[in-house]
Amino acid sequence: MSINTRLVLFLTLGVGAVMLIAIFLSLRQREAALESALSDELRAHAVTLQIALGESYQSGRTADAQRLVDLLHENSRVYGVFLFDENGDLRSLSQIVTAAEFRQPPELKMVLERGEPVEFVRLIENRKFLSIILPIKLADEKRGAVEIVKPLALIENDIARARLNWLSTTLLLLATIFLLVFIVLRQDLSRPIQALLVGARTLGRGDLSHRVAVKDSHDELAQLAAEFNRMAENLAEQRSAAQIQTEIRLNLEKELRHSERLASVGKLAGGIAHELGAPLNVIDARAEQLLDGSNVTVEKRIKNLTIIRTQCARITHVVRQLLNLARPYNIQFEEIRIGDLIKSALEGFEGNKTIKIEFEANDDLTILGDSDFLRQVFFNIFHNAFHAMSAGGALKIETSKTGRDNKNFVVVEISDTGTGIAPDNLERIFDPFYTTKDIGEGTGLGLSVSRRIVEEHGGVIEASNNAADGASFKIYLPANKEI
Repeated sequence: MSINTRLVLFLTLGVGAVMLIAIFLSLRQREAALESALSDELRAHAVTLQIALGESYQSGRTADAQRLVDLLHENSRVYGVFLFDENGDLRSLSQIVTAAEFRQPPELKMVLERGEPVEFVRLIENRKFLSIILPIKLADEKRGAVEIVKPLALIENDIARARLNWLSTTLLLLATIFLLVFIVLRQDLSRPIQALLVGARTLGRGDLSHRVAVKDSHDELAQLAAEFNRMAENLAEQRSAAQIQTEIRLNLEKELRHSERLASVGKLAGGIAHELGAPLNVIDARAEQLLDGSNVTVEKRIKNLTIIRTQCARITHVVRQLLNLARPYNIQFEEIRIGDLIKSALEGFEGNKTIKIEFEANDDLTILGDSDFLRQVFFNIFHNAFHAMSAGGALKIETSKTGRDNKNFVVVEISDTGTGIAPDNLERIFDPFYTTKDIGEGTGLGLSVSRRIVEEHGGVIEASNNAADGASFKIYLPANKEI
């Protein structure tokens, strides 16, 4: 759809919408005025009838009251008049064929009890009627009531005629507006835009000699055509300037790539420090126990030396994995007791006295995997949990078995009571080199490497926040035995 067509439609529909709103409001005011006039007329008849009937009953001329009611039957604008005694029983009415609903109005009781008039609208057989009930004094100071009813159809014809007149006027104005807008836009908008479009296509094919005809008028489109021609004249110079800018940008991109490579080297160096820092701390702690403990037993010394050798082997393994970070892992599958694997990963955190570790091994749960790789996964998660609980807390480790995607899995759920994971970071914590730790405390390689190791084993690792405090990690590893 062309701009000319859209503008014609939008302008016509916009003006039409405004006119329809104005017509609607005007008709509503007209309807309200007619209803108000009918209501005033009804009240005037009712008050006059109230006074006349009251005087007739007070003077004992009940026959005059009946004649007055009968005379109102001849008034075509009055649907009916009803007289009620003090018990609410119908004593007289002007319209014999009146619907039965008029003979026992629910509002009658309130008028008889309070002595106050009531005006309301009732719907009978899909027709609206305006009614008013007024109290009247009967003989012996008794209180009766009179109801006078007028149909709202008296004003509906006037409203229908007003709607038809407004609709005809609106359609005529819309047709006129549509025609005028179409002619003006086609002459002053569509043709100049078409000429500019042809010029743009010609320039796009490389013909810099093409020029757009400029009208004598000084409107915006004429100014646009003049600017278009100036643009064509200066295009050669712009091409030259663009080539210079391109060369500058290429040089900047080269510098940027160099900076990114340096940053990657820095992140890699920080990642190596993060991966090797924890085992070195364990080695240092065990060596310090050996140096300071003159009364340490032989068994304790052997254990410390064994742990030191284990951590040294882990350092060697981590360095080898970092060197082969971009290469596929050489997973050596063997049967592993998941409880023994977790205990081995926890050995590096035994010296912390501020964090309580809750874990009970289940010897029945076994998996097929590489113990060295999987130990690195658990160690990374334990290290992050201890870092999040620097002020103390509890680390809970639970193992279970479950089915997922028609396969059997061993699930290891690790929960801490630390600071948790910010919602914005949950989707990024497994990205390589992404970390929320301070400089020198980590580079984000730990969880990235852990996820890759788990996926290489055919498993899944998930992270979430606890309902209270802290974070939880669930590691799904294929089970060795049928569940």
